[in-house]
Amino acid sequence: MAVLMTVFELAKQFVVPAVTIWQSHLITIGFTSIIAVIIMAVPLSAMHREQQRSEEALVHRKEAEERLRTSEMQYHSFVESVEDSIYTVDRDLRYLLINTRHLIRKGLLPETYAGKSYGDFHTAEETAVFRAEVTRVLMTKAGVQDEYEKEGKHFLRKLHPVFDSASNTITAVTVISTEITKRKTAERNLEAINRKLNLMNEITRHDILNQLTVLNSYLSLAEEQSADAIVKKYLLRSEHVSDTIYSQILFTRDYQNIGISSPQWQNLCATIQRARHPLKIPSVAFEGAFSSLEIFADPLLEKVFFNLMDNSLRYAGPHALIRFSCIEEERVLRIICEDDGPGIPSDQKEKIFARGFGRNSGMGLFLIREILSITGIAIYENGEPGSGSRFEMIVPSRHYRQRAGE
Repeated sequence: MAVLMTVFELAKQFVVPAVTIWQSHLITIGFTSIIAVIIMAVPLSAMHREQQRSEEALVHRKEAEERLRTSEMQYHSFVESVEDSIYTVDRDLRYLLINTRHLIRKGLLPETYAGKSYGDFHTAEETAVFRAEVTRVLMTKAGVQDEYEKEGKHFLRKLHPVFDSASNTITAVTVISTEITKRKTAERNLEAINRKLNLMNEITRHDILNQLTVLNSYLSLAEEQSADAIVKKYLLRSEHVSDTIYSQILFTRDYQNIGISSPQWQNLCATIQRARHPLKIPSVAFEGAFSSLEIFADPLLEKVFFNLMDNSLRYAGPHALIRFSCIEEERVLRIICEDDGPGIPSDQKEKIFARGFGRNSGMGLFLIREILSITGIAIYENGEPGSGSRFEMIVPSRHYRQRAGE
């Protein structure tokens, strides 16, 4: 500052040599005042900005704390209001939180579980199973669930990872355990009822089919022995009606079986080959990687291809050329069945899948769509009328695969 004032004094004398001493002092005082104000303003301004930032940070922190308190209150309210058991354990299975519902179920006081672990209240076998589930959550960073039975009651247990937002690591696992005894009992009762109904249907269906076979035999004998042309005509029509009833009863058997068994992986080529044998088709053409292709579908998948080929024989004739091809796209697999018959008129392409539509029983294509829909496979006809039928099945990406090693 002293150097600056010396330079200022020399500058005054050089620029304005006639200025008086008092005038010089006044100029110096004014100049130094301006310099002092500038020097003090800079840190004061910085201090003011810092104070503003501190005040804003304090406001944000208070808002965050308030949101956290609100969130904790809502979480606590939710945990305590549900009928499910909810508890959280750390990576070593030590309890961090247990809701009241679980304490009541286990007959524990709130202070009882402090510092305790899962193994302190469960058998070694139960602890081993639970530890394996927690380990799966820690390794996969995803939730898992299982069902278990204890003391005659059934439970569904769901485990969810708890992440540290800063490090994105799992610090704990939250468990939600729901009693499902009533549901399991209802499922068992429903299964028993279904078994009884299915047995009754099978017996009734078997008896009706036997009676229809006898009826057809009598109708055939009556037709052969009758000399009256009109009587023969009505007897023949009666046989056709009997055959239709026979086909409809067989349809009820097939339709009843849809969805009874769990879907499974099935080799596509082998399934088609099995389906063609009862129809006496010498061979069918394949285009694409059929030999190693597997489809996840209802066990009645063979019936799908049987009905498609049977449909081709009915409309394209006994010497129909049937070709199967498959096209894999980004997210789906297209399985195509084509023949060289007359094709499907444009106004009937959707109607053919309706129950009862067609010359025969009208059940085949309806049954096909129902079987495929079990695992989300769509089917439609997009052939050119007059150039043969073309049925296309759209298989979702998760429901087809190439057999391992091929």
